[in-house]
Amino acid sequence: MRAPRPRFPARGTAPCTPWYPQGMKRIACIHTFEDKAFLARMMRMTAATLVVGAIAGVAWFVSGAPDMLGLPGSELASVLKGEDPRFPALPPTFWWFAAGAVGCFASLAVHELVHAIFFKAFAPAGTKITFGANWKAGMLYACAEDVVYTRGQYLAIALAPTFAVTLLLLALGVVSGWPVLAYIVAVLHLSGCTGDWGYVAAMLADARITHCIDRDWGVEFLGDGEPDQARGEDL
Repeated sequence: MRAPRPRFPARGTAPCTPWYPQGMKRIACIHTFEDKAFLARMMRMTAATLVVGAIAGVAWFVSGAPDMLGLPGSELASVLKGEDPRFPALPPTFWWFAAGAVGCFASLAVHELVHAIFFKAFAPAGTKITFGANWKAGMLYACAEDVVYTRGQYLAIALAPTFAVTLLLLALGVVSGWPVLAYIVAVLHLSGCTGDWGYVAAMLADARITHCIDRDWGVEFLGDGEPDQARGEDL
């Protein structure tokens, strides 16, 4: 039987509001959309992901590795020459770029859906998962407001889209015969996973973190112990 869900202040209270389950105290919190240092790290990781992804992609397709493994090779030559017989009405280049645009937007939606599935799987029965967007920061998000997750559960929630969506895109590339396009979309998707990776890095850097509270503005990291009265925390 699941333990009763802890009660928290109403939505709209200030970030890092000091209300936690008994026997836990706040270790840290990330206010995702306003933490300038966190956003700067995200941008650096995004740039690094794009650079590494571009280098790895060129090396993979130029080396002929797909042919050696029995996988589809680059489709760029046939697309540019208009040799794909599946698209008689419009040039293959049109469908290639259109599929890429749709894939990029769809990957964002599927990314948040995967988060939501894992949020729901680990949450108490009846938990409502919500979706939102911060257009100023250019981010979509799924949220299980005020739900307390264990360290392992939150790591799984944060990393699930990185693996699930990337593998799905690469599989679609093999099936469709457009592996280069799928790879490009996969790298662009990974470049948008850096916020999740930032959460993971923060958790792995501090062994005291045993639980996390999901918030619509970010996440709070909790550890065992009584509230720190010197910091104004209370139960």
